[in-house]
Amino acid sequence: MLPHYPKFEPLRYEHMKSVAGFLNLSPRSICDLNLASVYVWQDCETPLGTLINGNLCILIQTHREPDYFLEPLGENSLVETVDICLKHTGRISRSSESFVGRLPKDRYKIAPLRDHFDYIYEVKSLAELKGKKHDGKRNQIRKFIKNQPDFRFALLESQHRDQALRLFERWAQERQNGNGESSLSHFGEECQRLALGRAFDAYQDLGFVGGAIFVGSEMEGFLLGSQGNPGMGIAHFQYASSKMPGIYQLILQKCCQEIFHAYPLLNMEEDLGIPGLRKTKLAYQPLHLEKKYLVTPT
Repeated sequence: MLPHYPKFEPLRYEHMKSVAGFLNLSPRSICDLNLASVYVWQDCETPLGTLINGNLCILIQTHREPDYFLEPLGENSLVETVDICLKHTGRISRSSESFVGRLPKDRYKIAPLRDHFDYIYEVKSLAELKGKKHDGKRNQIRKFIKNQPDFRFALLESQHRDQALRLFERWAQERQNGNGESSLSHFGEECQRLALGRAFDAYQDLGFVGGAIFVGSEMEGFLLGSQGNPGMGIAHFQYASSKMPGIYQLILQKCCQEIFHAYPLLNMEEDLGIPGLRKTKLAYQPLHLEKKYLVTPT
């Protein structure tokens, strides 16, 4: 049972069923308010839960920035609940557009968080890669297939945990050696490793899905995702060898063809302000960007 404010309790595995209940009552399109996201990053972005006016309020503690609340989950006494959260931390961050649209504008400062906007795509477009705008991606895929004709695509399962973590270690080493733009400064190698481990440990229970590319017996790339709100998949992790051009494009296309085809939309999460990552995500022609905001007192 979750405590009532001002008491907090770290949101562990045993709380996920309760958290899922609140998320189902208030579905959101942003990646931050997704059961898998709340759970897997807890070693570095610790989520603490409390109940305020019957709403679930999640406080995030992280070494990268001051503590903040995610938007309250629930419909009870919203303004009063927001005021309590702001009195506690001074900020509600990663707030969805639907949430801030319900707040009185003269009562709070509301600022967009561009680095945290989610990229939303049509799954069909990513699966087909039709048109001139995707010429480069199709060429990259053809190059990979030509160079690695014996590759195979397989569904990612929980038993692939060790192979996936070994690939992550190779990926991290390649970035540290200057073979690609690193995101390690944003989440940290250890944070990502722990999050991946948690994802595989709770693979079935939290509804993870994914796909992997094998060359021979070696896993060379994988994408790990989950279901977001109804009609949307979320791609949480994607890692691959930088020594195989075209592998990232192929993994994403195959996963959209074989795994995410049941969903009209795919959330590819944020770019975190990383220039190369932003360029790549924009190049895939998102349907729209899911905006997020910072809410502070006036």
